[in-house]
Amino acid sequence: MKSKRDNTRRDFIKQSMLTAAGLTIIPGFVLGEDGIPSISRETAQIISGGQTGMKTVAFIANIYFKISHADVIGTKLFLGIPTDEGMVTPQVKIVSVWIDQIDDNAWVGHDDATDIGVRIAKMNGATIYPTIAEALTLGGDKLAVDAVIYIGEHGEYQNNRLGVKMYPRMNYLEQIFRVFDASNKSVPVYTDKALAYSWLDSKWIYDRSKELNVPMMAGSSLPYCWRDPDFEHPIGTKITQAVAIGYGSLESYGFHVAEILQCMLERRTGGETGVAGILGLGGDDVWAAMDSGKISQELVDTACNKIRNKASGSMRDLVKMPQAVIVQYIDGTKGAILLLNEYVKSGWAYAANAEGKTVATEFVLSSAPAYSHFSYLTLNIQKFIVTGKPTAAIERTLLTSGIIDIGIRSLAEGKLRKTPFLNIKYSAKEFESIRPKNPRPVGQSIGPWPPKGYEFTLRDPLKIK
Repeated sequence: MKSKRDNTRRDFIKQSMLTAAGLTIIPGFVLGEDGIPSISRETAQIISGGQTGMKTVAFIANIYFKISHADVIGTKLFLGIPTDEGMVTPQVKIVSVWIDQIDDNAWVGHDDATDIGVRIAKMNGATIYPTIAEALTLGGDKLAVDAVIYIGEHGEYQNNRLGVKMYPRMNYLEQIFRVFDASNKSVPVYTDKALAYSWLDSKWIYDRSKELNVPMMAGSSLPYCWRDPDFEHPIGTKITQAVAIGYGSLESYGFHVAEILQCMLERRTGGETGVAGILGLGGDDVWAAMDSGKISQELVDTACNKIRNKASGSMRDLVKMPQAVIVQYIDGTKGAILLLNEYVKSGWAYAANAEGKTVATEFVLSSAPAYSHFSYLTLNIQKFIVTGKPTAAIERTLLTSGIIDIGIRSLAEGKLRKTPFLNIKYSAKEFESIRPKNPRPVGQSIGPWPPKGYEFTLRDPLKIK
């Protein structure tokens, strides 16, 4: 049996580790008798802004329903961030919110699409504004917040001719930039996932942010999740080819797979040099590419074998419609992303030929109810807002946004697309991100969640009785 002194010492060590990373465990976040975390009055005051010096944030979202990206990021910034080491106190305060689609059925076909964002915002003292500009100016004439978070994922929007949902990311970011321009001041902006659904929109966003000197960060949660085994290429590693594996559609989850590939390959010798050509493949063409060596069968097998919950049986027998994007880098490095739905199930992985050896790791996510892989993305967003320095290059997401858009176009056309416009160069060595060091989620990352009073944020099958 551990003594009270042992527990105190263990808590001190945890707190010391987090303090070294610039994080703080919420002292008043405790487990109730029913195992549900509850927040003390003192901690609630800290979260609602009683702690002085907190950066203020305008939270802009397409839609805010249960387990939407707005929920799994925004709700953590309101209530606390569950991590392997414990619950971490938010160091930023969401003071204003704008949501595009608030109707109960704004995301057609999803039973849990009922809005929860308005309720959470009101419970935590954040004001709902009718326009993006007013959310940034707090109803005044000039920019009045320290940072902006835009969650441009989910919601009911039209598809384009290629079947890609035309999220209004450029439209809403343009409105944000317009406030910056009129105020003669820019603040950090995090925009979730891809910069935009099209390369031209993505490039406009990037160029406009540079014109206005906007510190920007974007992208997927995958680069910040658990890795089993914990692995990262040292900066300057010689890499000849690599593959990243995932599931879902190329338009939606393919972006996450591209971010897995890019967050690893950007650390290679010489840094990122850009992409010379992209080839999208589907169906039997994927198997043919593996047979011909255009995609390394050995690396694909090695990566898939790292996925703990993949299906048993033959990949080619199980996968009904494989998709792939071959990425030809300017420096000669070979990359590929593959979506192998029925085989890898909900798994993600990476493998590469590096320094003459084959290396591989699984990218591990956290399941309901906490979805704590978003905790580590949220910690990186918070660090960016507090320091003004992104934890990853915005050029990474500019490049992955282009890779997916051109990959979809190449697949539709059935031919290689040369991409001289993707000659995007950057170095990863000046960026330092926060990642879990455990191979898989532990501790508060696996629950319990949410705190008392917020059970309405759970999906119905997971409601606590």
